[in-house]
Amino acid sequence: MSLNNKILCVDDEESILRGFKLNLRKNFEIHLASDGQEGLEVFKKEGGFAVVLSDMRMPRMNGAEMLAAIKKIDPEVVTVLLTGFTDFESAMAAVNEGNVFRMLSKPCPPETLNKVLCDAVNQYDLICSKRILLDKTLRGAVDALAQSLATIQPLFFGRAQRVRRLSNMLAEILQMNDAWRVDVAAVFSQLAYLSLPAHLSKEVYYRDREKLSSEIKVMLRELPEETLKIVDLIPGLEEVRGILERIDIQPKFETNDVTGIRLGASILRLALDYDYYNEQGHQDLLILKTFESRLETYDSKVVEALSEYINKNEASFTMNEIQSKDFKEGMILAEDLLLQENMLIASSGADIDRHLLKVIRNYTSCYSENPFPEKIKVMVPVA
Repeated sequence: MSLNNKILCVDDEESILRGFKLNLRKNFEIHLASDGQEGLEVFKKEGGFAVVLSDMRMPRMNGAEMLAAIKKIDPEVVTVLLTGFTDFESAMAAVNEGNVFRMLSKPCPPETLNKVLCDAVNQYDLICSKRILLDKTLRGAVDALAQSLATIQPLFFGRAQRVRRLSNMLAEILQMNDAWRVDVAAVFSQLAYLSLPAHLSKEVYYRDREKLSSEIKVMLRELPEETLKIVDLIPGLEEVRGILERIDIQPKFETNDVTGIRLGASILRLALDYDYYNEQGHQDLLILKTFESRLETYDSKVVEALSEYINKNEASFTMNEIQSKDFKEGMILAEDLLLQENMLIASSGADIDRHLLKVIRNYTSCYSENPFPEKIKVMVPVA
């Protein structure tokens, strides 16, 4: 049996609810509700259900409507619908819309119901396991890609880290399902810049278009399509691709759907633009006002989440100036980290992590004296 065998049973007949409790309690953790509206309330209040079993015909809210609403709250929950012959067409519509895992006819023998619910619990376990595996595997692969970007294009790696950090925080505030998708998309949004010639990095990064030839401008216009081609090579990233290709589509032309792709695109667009304005030296208050005045371009809920994040973040870090030998994991660079020759090692906003600490140690070992500035500004987490 799966670790999660928590099942919500919904029916407006008291005798059937008693039968559920009697016949199912041996193998499952059973919770009961007497109609669709109450079922929805119990689902929201209790949470953590693997399966929802519901009758079709009930007062206030029928089973199909309740299950559709529940799937919007938790797309991973597995649903089973009990129906009589007169409800068949409505029940089949619910199945075809993807809101129902199995449909059973009433009355349903206890042994059949037990078997179907075991299948449903196993299906839930499979869905969760796949998500966890995909999450861990992709995050690990993306971390490796990000480190390659750090070595070759530190300016764009710094942006990838900052945008990734902000996107993850906004996704958390907005309670986005499968937030790993926007995390991965944030790194891939900068990956195509690996192909840039090193001497053009600064002009492209700071959008100094007057210094760019017409050939380079054409190449830059093609980078988003090149990014999508890279993503297409990796199975399981279809929704990440959906986020990346919607970045430049204004939210007013698309509604947020149950997949979260539209929300992910809105989060990433705002995070990228915030990072650009912040790098230009604009204050957070001015950036927020700019976003609030352009709600045809930016999702209002994401702008509100950014405001909440900025207020929280101000109290989470303190500014300090320290030597590179005193760097610790969890700190954030508050200025560019340069070698004596003005070679950029990591840009402002980059995370001080194990990889960066190793890079610093490697460079330090190659010089007789400390090759980095005497003091470097960093953001130190508040204990």
